[in-house]
Amino acid sequence: MIDITDWSNFLKRTLLTVIIIAFYSAASPVILTGKELPKLLGKPVNSLRVLDLEGNAVPFQIDQVTSSGEYVLFDGDKPNAHEARGELGQKDEIVFLWDDASHYNENENVSAKKNDGEIVVLSRGKSKRAVIVQSDNSIPLSKKRYIEYDHSKQQIRTPYYYADFGRNRFHFVKAGITDPKTGQYVHLTNELRVEILLRAAWGLIPVRYSEDNIVCLVRRYKAGPIRLIRMGDFHLDLGMGLKGSKAAVNQICYPQMVEVPVNVNLPVRMRTFFSQAHIEMTPVLREEASSFKFSAEKESFTFFAAGEKIDTLHNAIVDGKFFTVSNETFGYGWLLSTSMNPAHLAGSGFVMRRPSSRRGGIAECGFRLAVRDVPKGSYRINNKIFFTPGINDRDRITVKLL
Repeated sequence: MIDITDWSNFLKRTLLTVIIIAFYSAASPVILTGKELPKLLGKPVNSLRVLDLEGNAVPFQIDQVTSSGEYVLFDGDKPNAHEARGELGQKDEIVFLWDDASHYNENENVSAKKNDGEIVVLSRGKSKRAVIVQSDNSIPLSKKRYIEYDHSKQQIRTPYYYADFGRNRFHFVKAGITDPKTGQYVHLTNELRVEILLRAAWGLIPVRYSEDNIVCLVRRYKAGPIRLIRMGDFHLDLGMGLKGSKAAVNQICYPQMVEVPVNVNLPVRMRTFFSQAHIEMTPVLREEASSFKFSAEKESFTFFAAGEKIDTLHNAIVDGKFFTVSNETFGYGWLLSTSMNPAHLAGSGFVMRRPSSRRGGIAECGFRLAVRDVPKGSYRINNKIFFTPGINDRDRITVKLL
């Protein structure tokens, strides 16, 4: 006899697994560095081409990287185009999409197609793809673009999502996802709600900041066919004309993913000034998301965005755990990763709450990253947001030259 309760739980787990797999599809960006293509080092950047195995041009872009690790970005009020060398260096990145590469059969002899270039075989799990990278500026570039960006409006549009960024901000104030059935954008979220809480004086004095205090002046950017890179000067507006520590932050937007890697430096142990702190990031869902569910991989919870009437914190170490907001057909996923020791992340969890009347919408769904007594040092925090059908770097792409 089948226990109906167990059967129901089994179906829920299976359904969540299907949703997660959908977000982990194969439309991943491929990033090759010049170091991986030794034959092409020193070649003029404007002569390089990425081709499929039939010799057709593949959409790609080359982003040069300075000796200090900064991207060379040509537009904005503080571009660093003067640092472009014009020749492929070891740190420079050649970027294209996995889906635009040719399917590769190991039994097929393709060496004759090299034409003084490099045949690059890409492996991801059991799947294999291949491209040819060569220096020949007589080959026309592909006219296909996945990224459209209007800097004056702070808007990005791709075949899979759109986002309107706040002025002098990195976070979005409105975003939507393409419904695969209609091909139209569904306006899914309002702003990204951010709360930063610091507890000083042995936890007796709480200091709160919101997304309104997070200022990021976009100084330079580059919008290519595969990705948009925006470099911003980041600081906290502490009020009374005061600014918190400044940092340079990159925001990287792909056709199906937005990534913001941040390096945080703690000059002293955290408890010297604060007993604890947390940051919450919870996108505000609109009415259009009323049928959507908020779920987290490896955690036994699923909430209907319009169904729960109480504020909820599902305690969990959120580092490395993927969560989704989906109607089982399309949606988005979010992955937070940090180099901090999980022992210092107690109090973290997944957050769902009713929005305030000021914000509108039907729910706020996201995460809280809590930190306690973090030792002095440098830490990396990375946020990746994936859009249906989505991508994830769980299956690493490995590179081999023929």
